[in-house]
Formats: sequence, structure tokens, C-alpha cells
Amino acid sequence: MNTSLKNRFQDPKFCVSITAPNTSKLISNVNSAFKSGAHLAEVRLDSLNSFSLDKIQALSDVHKNKLILTFRGKRQGGLSSISESDRLQILIELLDIKNSIKDIESDIFNKNYSLFKNEKNLIISWHNFKYTPSTNSLERLIKNISSKLTHPKQIIKIVTYANSLNDCNKVFNLYSRFEKSKFQLLAFCMGETGSITRILSPVLGAPFIYCFSGNKAVAPGQIKLDTLAEIYSNFA
Repeated sequence: MNTSLKNRFQDPKFCVSITAPNTSKLISNVNSAFKSGAHLAEVRLDSLNSFSLDKIQALSDVHKNKLILTFRGKRQGGLSSISESDRLQILIELLDIKNSIKDIESDIFNKNYSLFKNEKNLIISWHNFKYTPSTNSLERLIKNISSKLTHPKQIIKIVTYANSLNDCNKVFNLYSRFEKSKFQLLAFCMGETGSITRILSPVLGAPFIYCFSGNKAVAPGQIKLDTLAEIYSNFA
């Protein structure tokens, strides 16, 4: 194997997606994920019955800049039934949580640009849960988002659903098209067919891989942390 390609396989970063019914269980799951070898943890606040910003801040202080805080709406696969206006208020309040990364949807980012534009630890997400648009369509979407970015640490996250291997190839093509861009691109496909994109995305330039720890995947096609670590160990 090419040496530079092999090096990319040797140091992937794993981000475990975490849901929980309450804050105590969330804290336990987060700590367990890091003990299992996770580099980052996606904290799905929409899975909680309720939560305290103070407790989320305390958890972020323990795991500095390793927590990705998000509150997904129903249309984006979220688990909460609160109104969009209430969800927006929560996302705004999360900006006050120091030592953390925030993940918001691209439509929220566009409509409330002045509120979020200066948050350097920010992921702007776009999801399609049914199919994968053409590479050209996705490229236009990424260019639109990237024109609004204000900091090189901000990440554009594109997630589609793969109904065929050709869909995976559409997403792979994005990495070569934006290889020399100043922003970070994180693109992959959901679904069983899309699992290969999760495995190979760090090799193509993605900053990390989403996975799960425990018995249940949080999103379609997610791979278990232990399995990913074993896959990558074959290239060590």
C-alpha cells in the first residue's frame, strides 16, 4: 500500500454518537465512550427528557473541546417533539457552553447567520435521509455554505442516504473537488450500503468518523467503535 495512504489509515479519530433519557445516564455514557477509545462524543441533547446547561458545561469542562453538542429536530431524525422556535432557543443557549463544539443544521445557520457566524467550533450540517443528490448539486450546496464561513475550524457536514454504490461514489467525489479548500469537509452516506463511506472518509480527508458504542446505532449504517478500531488496526 502507498505509504501516505497507509498513514491516513493509522490515525483516524472516532466520534461516538450518544443518546440517553436523562443527564446522569448521558454523563455515564460519555465517560464510558472515552474509556473505550473515542476521541470525540456527539451529545444528542434531543434524546434527553430535560437537561441543565450547567451540567452540560461541567461535562464540557471535563472533556474539553471533545463534545459535539446538538439538538436535532424531527425532520433531521431528532428524538424531541418540541417546536422549532423552542429548539432554536436551545441552540442559541448552547453557544454559551465553553470548551465544546456545536452542530447546527444549514438552514438554521442561514436563517440566523448573525447569531452563529462567529462560533469557531461549529459544524454546519445538511442531511438527506432518502437519497443522494448528484455530486454537482452537493457541490453547489457546499459552496453556498462555505461562502458564509468565518473560521477555518468550522466544519461542513454533508450526510446523504446511499441506495447504491454509485451514491457512495458521488460523496467520495466531493473530497477531491474540495481538497484544497480552507474549510474542513465531513461527508458520508447513511444506510448499510453507505457504511463504506464512513470507513473511508478519514482517508479522503474527513476530520473524524461517527460511530456507536454499546448495543444500538444512533443513525442508519453506523459502525460500532470496536469494529472500526479493528478495521483500522489491520493497516497499522
